[in-house]
Amino acid sequence: MGWKEYIKLLCEEPRIVPGTATEDWNSGVLSTSGQPGADLVTIGAAGQWYRLNQFTIVTAGFNAAATVYVRSYMDVAGVNRLVIADDWPMPEEVVFLSWWFDAEFYGPFRVEVYSDNPLDDGLVVPYEYRIKHW
Repeated sequence: MGWKEYIKLLCEEPRIVPGTATEDWNSGVLSTSGQPGADLVTIGAAGQWYRLNQFTIVTAGFNAAATVYVRSYMDVAGVNRLVIADDWPMPEEVVFLSWWFDAEFYGPFRVEVYSDNPLDDGLVVPYEYRIKHW
């Protein structure tokens, strides 16, 4: 592959992928990791390269008294591992996972969500990510 092709790949505009998930965010143990909460989404697959430059979760629907925990997992040294874990007391409008530049991923990138408030079970949680395949 020549320089022209590499530059074209770097300049490729990402595809915007919106989605929603409805789970038992408090009482469920439906997450792949076995931790409380549930999987929000898994992006990519084993043996696949792709680039992400943004991942956003709309948390405005969670109960105002809740603390929402977001865990992100990706393949590191051949094993899907926890790479980011954070919590948001009194959920904001959005949780924004972003990288200054496109981040390269190989294998699945999974996001799990847990709310410490039982009123959040059954809540529809919107999310959106921007992806480039090559």
